[in-house]
Amino acid sequence: MNRRFTIGDPISSQLTDKHINMRANSARVGEYCVVGASVRGRLHVYNKVPRDDAFAVRSNGVWLAIAVSDGVGSQPLSRFGASLAVNRLCTRLFYSVAKLNQSGREEVVRNAFRKTRADMEQFALKQNILLGDLHCTLLGLFLNIETGVIEIGQIGDGRILGLTDGKEAIPLVEPPAPEEVGATYVLTQDNWEWYFCSCALSTKKARHFKTFYLMTDGVADDCQCGPPPDILQRWANDIDQESRMFSPAKTAQRLGRYLATYQVKGSFDDRTLVIIYKGKDNQG
Repeated sequence: MNRRFTIGDPISSQLTDKHINMRANSARVGEYCVVGASVRGRLHVYNKVPRDDAFAVRSNGVWLAIAVSDGVGSQPLSRFGASLAVNRLCTRLFYSVAKLNQSGREEVVRNAFRKTRADMEQFALKQNILLGDLHCTLLGLFLNIETGVIEIGQIGDGRILGLTDGKEAIPLVEPPAPEEVGATYVLTQDNWEWYFCSCALSTKKARHFKTFYLMTDGVADDCQCGPPPDILQRWANDIDQESRMFSPAKTAQRLGRYLATYQVKGSFDDRTLVIIYKGKDNQG
C-alpha cells in the first residue's frame, strides 16, 4: 500500500493547458479511503466551456490533505486558479504543520491558505494576468491518519460535512454567505480573511465521525435544499452506504457517473465531491 500519493487535478503550467471535463480518482492510506470526482455542469456543456471546479488529495504517510475549489464562472481563466489553489493548499498544509509551534491548530490552516494565496499572486505575475482572473473558492481538510486529528478551512461557498457513527450529518464549518444572491467570497479577493472560517477537531471529537464530505456548491446546493426537510441527512447516509459497497476505484467511477447524471431542478453548475471514509482492511 502506497502511503504517499497525489491524485486529482494537476496544476496547469501554461494557460493553454486543457482542464479535462471529468475527473474521478481514488486512493487509500491506513484505514482511510478517499474517492473524488468532478464533472462539468450542464450549463458549461451547453455553452461549450470548460469545467471550472477542481480537487486534489495528497498523503505524506502521516497527514492526508484534501482540497476542492470552484472557479468563478465569470472569469474565463478561473479554472487555472482552482487547480492551482487545491494543489498548493495541500502542499502548504504539509509545510505549515512541519513548522508547527505553540500556535493553535487552526492557525496552521490559516497560514496554509495565506501561503496559497501568495502562490497564486506569483502565478498571476508570471503569467502576466490579474489575480482576479483566477478568482476561486477554496475548501480544505487536513487529517492525521495516526491520531485522527482534523483541521478544516474554508473561504467561499460549498460545504464540508461530517457523518457521525449515529448517522447524523453535521456541517463542520459555517462560512458567511454574501448578501447578494449568486455571489460568493473567494480566496483571491483583497479582504478574503474577513470571510475565512476554520476549525479543529481533537482526536476525541473526530473519532465520532466515520465519513467526511468536501463539495463545491454545485453539489451542496442540491443536497441540502428540500423537500423533504431531512434531505441532507438522507443524502449523506445514502452516499456513505453506496461508497462502501465497492472498492475505492470502482466507487470513484460510479461517483463520477452519479454527479454527471443525477437530475435536480435548477441544477446546472459544475459538481465536485470528495469523500473520505474509514474502510475495511479487505477493500481493494
